[in-house]
Amino acid sequence: MCRMCDSLGGTAEQPWYKNPKNFSNRMYKLREPGKGPQMAAGGNAEPDAGDQRASPFAQAVEAKANGDADTFNKIISDMNARASLRPGCQVVPLHEVLDVLDLGMPVAAMQCICRKETRACEECSLKEYTGLGLGTGMLKWERWPERYRGKVEFLSSKQAKEFVEYWDKKGFMHMLMQEGGDFIGGMCNCDYPDCLPIRQRIDYGLTAQLLKSEYVCFVDWEKCNGCGDCLGRCDFNALKYEATMEKAHIDQFQCFGCGLCETACPRNAIEYRDRKKISGLARVW
Repeated sequence: MCRMCDSLGGTAEQPWYKNPKNFSNRMYKLREPGKGPQMAAGGNAEPDAGDQRASPFAQAVEAKANGDADTFNKIISDMNARASLRPGCQVVPLHEVLDVLDLGMPVAAMQCICRKETRACEECSLKEYTGLGLGTGMLKWERWPERYRGKVEFLSSKQAKEFVEYWDKKGFMHMLMQEGGDFIGGMCNCDYPDCLPIRQRIDYGLTAQLLKSEYVCFVDWEKCNGCGDCLGRCDFNALKYEATMEKAHIDQFQCFGCGLCETACPRNAIEYRDRKKISGLARVW
């Protein structure tokens, strides 16, 4: 199992995001006067996100730009070590997301913080929202940090499923976010150009912040006719067109199991397999 299941009550049969207790946070727990919320396991908090000069990631970006490989590798190694001590985010394919939406009520559509930070694009209506807030944390969304604040649109389970199916067709992968050390706070529908966790993992090697899904995708070459409908939907450089076979091919070591290729295939030629049951991939998270 991945560390998310180890720390949040997942099992070999039921991953952490299907454990109902993970959708109710600590909002009803009383704290002693004068004490703030406990931090998630993992040690000291990161420097103020507003002070970009103090951010370890900003320092890593600068070191890489300056060609200082030793400093870059040390910073990234230290960030991965800290991130590995606490839960983070995990890619989840559409068919699992639909199950989660039956567990994670209330659900509300909201703006994407990554798109706001990377492109200065502020989503202001249901037609624009790409993120979802899940669970009882949505009952106090107005108390969230200022950068997340804005109008939200509460959805029924049926509406929420239609919402993620719409973005899946658009080519947006799905990612569940653990919050506060003990509950699921939301779900992103995003893509490589905009998503900070994806970019940080693919471009900078921050492997511990975003975990691959419980699945790996495989192509059934007997069914694949090389139509190419799946091409261009992979955010992780795992899907290629093999000219020698004239069929799609997936590099399972690169595959995050997001399933965007599977939902685009008109011939059902792509299937999911349990990552934990494949010896060479069972620890490739």
